Amino acid sequence: MFVSADFLAINYGVHDEIANFFTEREPPTNNLYWKDKLMYLRHEPGYLFIPIIVDTLNRLGIKKQILLGNEYIHLLEEVGHIAALEETNSITKQKAIELCINLTQAKAKNKYFYDALEKYMTGDNNSFINELLLPYKALHRGDIFLFSVAILDFDNEVAHKIIQYWFVIIGSFLLLDDASDIEADKQNNHENAFLECGLDAKGITEIKLFLGSLLTTIKTFNKPLARAIDNQFVKMAELPHIKQYLKN
Repeated sequence: MFVSADFLAINYGVHDEIANFFTEREPPTNNLYWKDKLMYLRHEPGYLFIPIIVDTLNRLGIKKQILLGNEYIHLLEEVGHIAALEETNSITKQKAIELCINLTQAKAKNKYFYDALEKYMTGDNNSFINELLLPYKALHRGDIFLFSVAILDFDNEVAHKIIQYWFVIIGSFLLLDDASDIEADKQNNHENAFLECGLDAKGITEIKLFLGSLLTTIKTFNKPLARAIDNQFVKMAELPHIKQYLKN
């Protein structure tokens, strides 16, 4: 289904210029993330998050001409290709991280941010990023995309905001994804935040409270986005295969 610029602007608060850029962009060639995709954007978390994250970075003061420039966009797409290689088990997670470090290390603008990112991604818990992690491991399965931010120029205060906003946005989208995939992920032993919580009354209550905290944070910088995510959860909660878990 086609994702329009108006859809992104109205439902997710994405700036018109950013929305138009991504809805008009052609899928990159020889890129596994967009393999066999006829359109750049799809109604899936892994694609919608791109214009939303770019819009969020712009809200944090990074100029649109940089965010929509070839250097940043091409890097974002290269990281996507690497992420797809890992997801399809063509390479290991360790190899994917190594490739992203090779792509970005020499171009990193903020040493404080990059050192923290490299530590976090390679398993060192001693960084400010670890202090901002979400309580469910499943909601961090797309963190490799953070390498795309490394070539942008921002101060240390903005670095903290980038991580915080990135995690709450991606976390919300992945929670939606996990809610719809509970049964499939249970059968295939895939990571899923709802499975992590135990799918009992206590766990589901924790998920509900956690989602509320995510939406509270998102409201501080993008109210349409928070409203759209909340509405999607309300609709999803009524689906029979999900209602059995969310009724408590």
